[in-house]
Amino acid sequence: MIGHVTALLAGHIASGGLFIAALLALSNELPKSFLRFCAASTGASAALAALLDVGISRFVWLGLAIVAGLWYGALRRGGGARGAFLVLPATAAIVASVLFVVTTNTRGTDLLALSIAGSLSSSLMLGAVLVSMILGHWYLVDTSLSIAPLRNGARWLVVAVLLRFAVVAVVLLYGGFEVLRVGRPADFIFSTRGLFFMFRTLMGLIAPLLLTGLIWQTVKIRSTQSATGLLYVASFLVLFGESFSQFLLVATGYPL
Repeated sequence: MIGHVTALLAGHIASGGLFIAALLALSNELPKSFLRFCAASTGASAALAALLDVGISRFVWLGLAIVAGLWYGALRRGGGARGAFLVLPATAAIVASVLFVVTTNTRGTDLLALSIAGSLSSSLMLGAVLVSMILGHWYLVDTSLSIAPLRNGARWLVVAVLLRFAVVAVVLLYGGFEVLRVGRPADFIFSTRGLFFMFRTLMGLIAPLLLTGLIWQTVKIRSTQSATGLLYVASFLVLFGESFSQFLLVATGYPL
């Protein structure tokens, strides 16, 4: 189970990271060194997911790793930072998140839409926080870099956290409480699944939501070092929360 959970987390990091990096590059002038790092790291993450995953879904992550590798190659040759070169990785990231759900869906059409929403929102949240955190480091070596890309990254993080909250809330109302085996508040402590979900919610949803406000304020006053430090903390919390989320997905089949 640990290998499968790690594969899911790595796959969502890859798809979300590739999407956010390409999206930021579409609307901002970003250093090619930053984009190369994003392409290489997301490709490695997708390759890890393909190595650890089981079934047809491993080919989804393998395909995403190939796309990331092609983008990295284009960036190394001096291109890949504009136009169609950015549409391909962004589109591939979305397709991979959807195809992963389609190839692993075992509950028919009942949960398909919510599972797709869960996969996309998880990828978006992981990608927004990690890519923004990495981008913050580039301001330490390139003082001429515009604040606009980091501001856009902070905006996407706010959107991603709110979207993730909404998806989890809908899943809970759609039968999530039953699969968690919680019927009263005490069950969040005495039920194993309930306890996991409590930690997932506190550290992976509520704490990042509170931090997004602080991150946004520090970006507004152009305090990039403070924003990067807060993004470090947010990255740890989101990784922790999404690890528990993927565990609950494997254990229950619900994208909690």
